[in-house]
Amino acid sequence: MENWTIVEVLRHARHDWMNKLQLIKGNIALEKLDNVERIMDDIILEAQQESRLSNLKLPRFAEILLTFNWESHPFQIEYEILDENGGLTVEDHMLSTWIQSFFHVLEEIVIPYQENNLFLSFERFHENTRFDFEFNGTIKEQEQQKLQKWFKDQVNVVKNVNIREISLSHFSVEFLL
Repeated sequence: MENWTIVEVLRHARHDWMNKLQLIKGNIALEKLDNVERIMDDIILEAQQESRLSNLKLPRFAEILLTFNWESHPFQIEYEILDENGGLTVEDHMLSTWIQSFFHVLEEIVIPYQENNLFLSFERFHENTRFDFEFNGTIKEQEQQKLQKWFKDQVNVVKNVNIREISLSHFSVEFLL
């Protein structure tokens, strides 16, 4: 992650908005108003999630998630904050370091130029924070063990790791921090 100037951040944000507006405009021109409505609903949901993320009082973590897809990576992320009140029980530096470590491992094991998507959701769960990771894409066959090892090694950092499934095209894991 580079240190961006305000102008660079605004350029990336403007680029995203221009893409969304062009999608809306194109669908209006094609008279596909049902698509326009869906796109606008998606934009509203994304803005609500960005607002929730920004209000968590985890500035470094928020910065990582908000800007991740602006850079070139072999996978894209989506996130959802399930707890509307925020109040996650984690420390920003620890969480930021941990998620960057996970993203680094994932970058090493996925096959680039495939449709690789990581969906993460998180919420307050009792006195902890629960993270759910769902990945769909293509993992290098020889690297599948590396991912499993990384998950298992997290017992030193997290309170609980629940590996639901790991295959070459999908994984589903829950962490309690």
